[in-house]
Amino acid sequence: MLLFLYIGQLRKKYKKTEKEKKVICQGKNMKVSILGAGPTGSTAAYYLAKEGIDVELIDKREFPRDKPCGGGLFNPPLFYKEFPHVKEIEGKYIYKAKIYCGKYFFEYESKDPLMKTCFRKDCDHFLLKKAMKEGAKLLVQKRPEPEGDIVINATGARRIKDYPEAGICLVNDFRIEKEIDTAYIHYGFQGIKGYAWLYPKEGYANIGIGAYLPQKSIKRIYESYIDFLKEKDAAHVQGKSYSAKIIPFSSIKNFYTENSLIAGDAAGFVRPGTGEGIYFAMLSGKIAARTIIEEREFAWYEKQCRKEIGVYLKSAVPGLSRPLVNKILEKAVKIACKDETFKKMIVENFFRLRYYRFGVRFFRNILK
Repeated sequence: MLLFLYIGQLRKKYKKTEKEKKVICQGKNMKVSILGAGPTGSTAAYYLAKEGIDVELIDKREFPRDKPCGGGLFNPPLFYKEFPHVKEIEGKYIYKAKIYCGKYFFEYESKDPLMKTCFRKDCDHFLLKKAMKEGAKLLVQKRPEPEGDIVINATGARRIKDYPEAGICLVNDFRIEKEIDTAYIHYGFQGIKGYAWLYPKEGYANIGIGAYLPQKSIKRIYESYIDFLKEKDAAHVQGKSYSAKIIPFSSIKNFYTENSLIAGDAAGFVRPGTGEGIYFAMLSGKIAARTIIEEREFAWYEKQCRKEIGVYLKSAVPGLSRPLVNKILEKAVKIACKDETFKKMIVENFFRLRYYRFGVRFFRNILK
């Protein structure tokens, strides 16, 4: 009897092994086309190519190339846990932050880095080279002609009307003579529903402003923020140039079609309230790769994205009016000036990517 049971177990094990082999072989015989070689596309290509899958990355431009972005990798420990190779990207660790809203501001210093700033040109090129080293191929095509059995759409933010909530950002890296070690965040600058920032980089100050649409006079407000930084002796830069881009503040309805997966900014994986999207872009690229490698149904990809990314994208900001958001934030910053615990909560909520529920303590203090 024991002999029959043992033989039965061996048969099950053999069948399971044969099934696993079949799955892997099917995956390796597949070709995947990825539209867009930014962090989303390069991350997906990296994990697919590591499994021996034929991958082509298609982008409209040669690399290295720039992209309008703050260039901040928020919460480096979280990044490195999910993507260990990101630690190799050159950058500057930021431990200090100065947060403004209205006439109030406070300063905060963390033991762990709040962010690592880098240049998007270097970051994107690094991730692309990692993918190509594993065997992914790069094609530069003005009009993409994907040949893959499956397509991953990682083309970035699309039209404003594709997203229930969207915004705009103006940003630029300015050369500086004196190094800066503090990140500046200014909520509701001149009444916007959003914030202005200064992220220090090696030899540069990344200055930008992001606001929910509609937003009038965004260029004038951006230029005013540069003047504000000069007045506060935070950064003295030459000129007021900028690049602009659309920011999706809410995800699209469906994350896949019949033969394609939609990831990164194209799917709207950007955190409302902060506009952070690099981590979510890479995470969705990794989930897309897993979907293909493990031969999952596309519905699984959508479910997994909602499970793993959705928790980060929660925010009360989109549903609140512009005046109410700024009134709450100004009161929060005012309280943080005297309450160290509250101060930490605000900073952690901004830089640590996760959505922290302030709960009773927050609203009790706000309503005082």
